[in-house]
Amino acid sequence: MTPETTIDLSETQVQTVKHQDADITIPSILTGDEIAQLHADDISADNGDGTVTYSLTGDEIDRILQQITVNISSSIQDILDNDDYYPHITAITYDADYTNFTISVSDGQINMYESMLVMSFYTIGNRYQIYNGVPADQAVTAVTYVNAADNSVISRTDSTSVDNFSPGNQ
Repeated sequence: MTPETTIDLSETQVQTVKHQDADITIPSILTGDEIAQLHADDISADNGDGTVTYSLTGDEIDRILQQITVNISSSIQDILDNDDYYPHITAITYDADYTNFTISVSDGQINMYESMLVMSFYTIGNRYQIYNGVPADQAVTAVTYVNAADNSVISRTDSTSVDNFSPGNQ
């Protein structure tokens, strides 16, 4: 189990592992903007099963993982700063490999916008894991809502509950 960290934009995590060149197969629903910057048409193959395979250099994988890390930090800060849509969220923590996110809410209350955050965290967590070498069918991101007052668990779900995140379920 990896330790949780609280977001600190002054020291955003930097990917220190150098990756080898690899073919990364990812469900089409999880592809993001990071690939568009790499001229994806030249490096991708549509597998016809709801997945796309990218042939990436180790440096490209490192840049993608770093970009995802920065995007996660920025998005979390945006959520914490937005009291209009997310008034009950007091903190968001995550582990180093983005497999677990914990959202603390005041008084155990969750509004509609706050409850929908699970999909965003499933997407970005699974995407990070897949680019980091976890096979798409083994990538799992969990989101736990806790009451900030006493740390009691309000709900815990994971990305396996969403069929479209796994290959072959498109």
